[in-house]
Amino acid sequence: MATHPRASVWLAIVAAVGTLYGAQGIAPALPAMGHELGVSDAQLGLFTAAYMLPAVLFAVPLGYAADRWGRRRVFVAMALLYSLAGAAQAGLDDYWALLALRFAQGIGFGGLMPLSMTLIGDVLRGPAQLRAQSHRQVGMALGEFALPLVGAALAAVSWHAALAAQGALLPLALGGLLWLAGTRSDRMGQGYARELRGAVGQPGLVGVLTAGFMRMVCKFALVAYLPLLLVNGRGLSVGQTALVLSLASGVAAAVNLVIVRLLARVPASRLLRVAVVFVGAALLGFAVVPNWPLALAVAVLFGLADGTLMVVQNALVTEAAPANVRAGVVAVSGMTRNAGKLVAPLAMGAMILAVPVSAAFALVGVATLATLPALRPVRRLDPLLVQSYPISEPPGGRVASGVPGDRSLP
Repeated sequence: MATHPRASVWLAIVAAVGTLYGAQGIAPALPAMGHELGVSDAQLGLFTAAYMLPAVLFAVPLGYAADRWGRRRVFVAMALLYSLAGAAQAGLDDYWALLALRFAQGIGFGGLMPLSMTLIGDVLRGPAQLRAQSHRQVGMALGEFALPLVGAALAAVSWHAALAAQGALLPLALGGLLWLAGTRSDRMGQGYARELRGAVGQPGLVGVLTAGFMRMVCKFALVAYLPLLLVNGRGLSVGQTALVLSLASGVAAAVNLVIVRLLARVPASRLLRVAVVFVGAALLGFAVVPNWPLALAVAVLFGLADGTLMVVQNALVTEAAPANVRAGVVAVSGMTRNAGKLVAPLAMGAMILAVPVSAAFALVGVATLATLPALRPVRRLDPLLVQSYPISEPPGGRVASGVPGDRSLP
């Protein structure tokens, strides 16, 4: 268990929010960087892809490392890699050197984001863990809103300044060194892969991972192509379209704050299935919505579903994972979600070569609804989020201690 459990949770939240800057925060600086370096829009797209790809390629190996050699070592190493590789980009004017550092920084992102879930799962249980996961998601939602503004302000000075700000997470490595326990498992040998496969393949968890994958497919389909649909296809202004996307994010953040109370009355598996239905329905709604007021209503529907899915899916994954492979299971979950982020723009781009954008949205919505049968076994995981023994409060309250059934690392 962490030496300072409350600090462990706060480190997790700061890591999750801070690493968002590497995508959302530097986005406003990319046009200026591309103009000064003389690179094309396609090459700027590679700059973003180079950040996301390592999160797919290295998620499971880094999860194994966190289980085998301890959370502290991997957390500190990834925080250093993310911060130093990110800040070093500010001193370069060669695109390919920037791309190489961007890929290295993406490895740090691929390690820190899943660990931000794992650390919470190590020290909190049941509803207390769910509350902490919801706080993490609220922080990320606020980060998605604020970080682009920070990046834009810095980019107004120089795109170098916007990239240099990626080094701001360097103190996170010191925090991990001071407050995370130096845990490691000596029980992991050749059987780790078998145990990880068993944990991922347990009844219900495949459905949870499927829901997380489809959530990201739908969300990034919206981010990438909803402006195209609403502006070009429905005649909305850019400002109106931005408000639609912002409303969806705001509703999702609000849901994060109340989801724990709702789970006291409704089983997690039922919430998960209803949220998937709402996500699919929202995609179908955007495909046919004729005007701005109805687009806002559909955005509310999507936000309700997205906010529910993000917290329930995270909590079920961390609760279902055995302690000695928890980082690996969470890494698999992160890998599937990041795969959804990569698949969404590729699939939508391929579909709109043959059908209108509205039809592509409808097809993604139908595909989402088609996953409902795979979610039925998730009900076997419902007892994991039922409070069966005294548990701790999230940051600011009491912390977890040696409670019966505690599955944290020794």
